[in-house]
Amino acid sequence: MSISRRNILKGIAVTGAGGLAASISGCSSFTPKALASGETSQNEVTPKKKPNLLILFPDEMRTQSLGFMKQDRSITPNIDKLAKQGVFFRQAVSNFPLCTPFRGMLMTGQYPYRNGIQGNSHTGVPGNFGGHDFGIELKRSDITWSDVLKEQGYSMGYIGKWHLDAPEPPFVPGYNNPLGGRYWNDWTAPDRRHGFDFWYSYGTYDLHLTPMYWTNDTPRDKPIIVDQWSAEHEADIAISYLRNEGGKYRDNDKPFTLVVSMNPPHSPYDQVPQKYLDKFDGETSESLNTRKNVDWDKEYDEGYGPKYFKEYLAMVYGVDEQVGRIVDELDRLKLTEDTLVVMFSDHGCCLGSNGHPTKNVHYEEAMRIPMIFRWPGTLNPNQDDILFSAPDIYPTMLGLMGLEEHIPGSVEGSNFANTVKGLEGDERPTSQLYTFMPYGGQSFGRRGIRTGDYTLVADRKVGKPITYVLHDNVNDPYQMKNIAEEQPMLVEKLISEELLPWLERTGDPWRPTEVPENVLNAYT
Repeated sequence: MSISRRNILKGIAVTGAGGLAASISGCSSFTPKALASGETSQNEVTPKKKPNLLILFPDEMRTQSLGFMKQDRSITPNIDKLAKQGVFFRQAVSNFPLCTPFRGMLMTGQYPYRNGIQGNSHTGVPGNFGGHDFGIELKRSDITWSDVLKEQGYSMGYIGKWHLDAPEPPFVPGYNNPLGGRYWNDWTAPDRRHGFDFWYSYGTYDLHLTPMYWTNDTPRDKPIIVDQWSAEHEADIAISYLRNEGGKYRDNDKPFTLVVSMNPPHSPYDQVPQKYLDKFDGETSESLNTRKNVDWDKEYDEGYGPKYFKEYLAMVYGVDEQVGRIVDELDRLKLTEDTLVVMFSDHGCCLGSNGHPTKNVHYEEAMRIPMIFRWPGTLNPNQDDILFSAPDIYPTMLGLMGLEEHIPGSVEGSNFANTVKGLEGDERPTSQLYTFMPYGGQSFGRRGIRTGDYTLVADRKVGKPITYVLHDNVNDPYQMKNIAEEQPMLVEKLISEELLPWLERTGDPWRPTEVPENVLNAYT
């Protein structure tokens, strides 16, 4: 089975409102500890210094774009170095490869059906619904990993894209808030920042060359507009935070957490400085994008599709440069062995693969994400093919930081700290969940699983029978052929042994109806 009885019972235990109560009553996350307050008994040992945490979080950067993966013709020497110095999970995925759902899984450690973050967080107009209409945003009551670290005495910093709040009227004018359309960007009120005390952020704003920010002291109606590429500007702010000259950014007597959430290489792809495009001088998107599954003949919406691959790689190269600047500064400040560095992306990008422009599909180019843990002196460099999922980031980070006992019971992800450390003991999953839910239509949409060999997706549309897609990822790595009709027994096996336990664990009542009744009844 892909999921143990222990994990299924854990899933049941956190269902609905009872999950929050269980997580508070059954977990010590928000109970002051004697050691935390400086008190010790004769039998207690002086605690080890708490590590810092640095999270590097570009948007829409697919695993295939990492240079050392030898797939895209990318230039990523700094990320390659980071992966070589740390632990790299080759098979990490975004289970709902879309911005807000991933961020919800990251912050809560829960899958989308449980946390309610089942689409992008935006506000629509009559006739054009948005996530706001369905309560899609991070709740004040959610117990996030940042809440836990704040309670544990950390200085908390957040720089860049947030995208976890649905904008409220009066809407702030700007590129991502067009009059009469969906509204994406807004200021995040201090009581919605989940422990982050240094704030230099925005909701969603895609003009990378002239980005917009709100700081701790910025009024909602007067955001800051910066004439600098967003990733470079955010690296500048991150470096200032690390240096903390004059104690301006954080308390030097506390361990720190810093998230640097860069929007590039997210679309629009033309929002990239010329100096990064010049690195690919003489090349075209056609000469660079050689994946066998790219559909060049399809008509894509303006600004999307494979013809922007050169610009995408230019942004990846620019993000890599900024990652290098931040990590180099951390090392220069001699914080290397005191700091866990974690790098990942919220999802990938198809850029024409199998005819899809961006993400929110089950294909490898959308689901696969970088996943790196670097902590010299504590973690030995390694690569691992564990089937690691987005909700696992939260508990694994806390586990690595020695805070396993503070992981709330509401968290559905698994703590794979032992695996990151190269130790035995973690129960390795045999599959990962894939999900897509249309706004307000949790009974419909797609559910699926990804194993070490296969990707299976079942799709239910209103008034139509369920359709199935099955890819053999070993013999067909570009996922160009659907073999579901050729392998009905395998489809049934993957549903009964992998998908149904995942749905049970995550509290999702969606069920495929074609499964034999005796199997289905076991999960209803």
